[in-house]
Amino acid sequence: MLLYKYRAIDDLWLSLDIILNMRVWCSRWDSLNDPLEGRYYSRFGNGFDEKVNIRRNEWRICALSSALDNFLLWSHYASGHKGIAIELEIPEENPDLSKVQYSPFSPIFTDISETIKDHKNLFEIKTEEWSYEQEYRIICKGEFYELPNPIKKIYLGHKISSERAKILRSILPSSVEVVQMKLDSYQGKVVPET
Repeated sequence: MLLYKYRAIDDLWLSLDIILNMRVWCSRWDSLNDPLEGRYYSRFGNGFDEKVNIRRNEWRICALSSALDNFLLWSHYASGHKGIAIELEIPEENPDLSKVQYSPFSPIFTDISETIKDHKNLFEIKTEEWSYEQEYRIICKGEFYELPNPIKKIYLGHKISSERAKILRSILPSSVEVVQMKLDSYQGKVVPET
């Protein structure tokens, strides 16, 4: 499955780390941009909640998208179309990969036996406002997640400066294809130049 990691390139080192070291950084849940991240509801009281909170803090997350042409993703996560999208190939059956479900509701624990679960599912649900992201997540316990396949392609935002595009093309390995994106203002999408 092809997924995309949108990046600003003001801190180029983080983007190069993904491409050259074949790994992505996974953030703690409480540092993500959604203030409702990791919320849940239970009716079992403080003892149960303490166990859930301890388990919840064990997880780290890397947000990816299945969409390359989404105008808002380029705007929000790639420096207003001046950044890049790194194409990652991750097997769909990978146990660390989860497709985000969009719902107006938080996860609800209805059975005390759920205390034995790992509570990874807390990070597989986001509110419907975020559905435009078409998000998949790597949910793991390490700070870095080793990618199973090398990076083969990156996409340059349609507003990236020619100087930065030239630098990227000159420093990336020849095995990485660099594709310039353009704005299709009629469709409101960002598409590869042909």
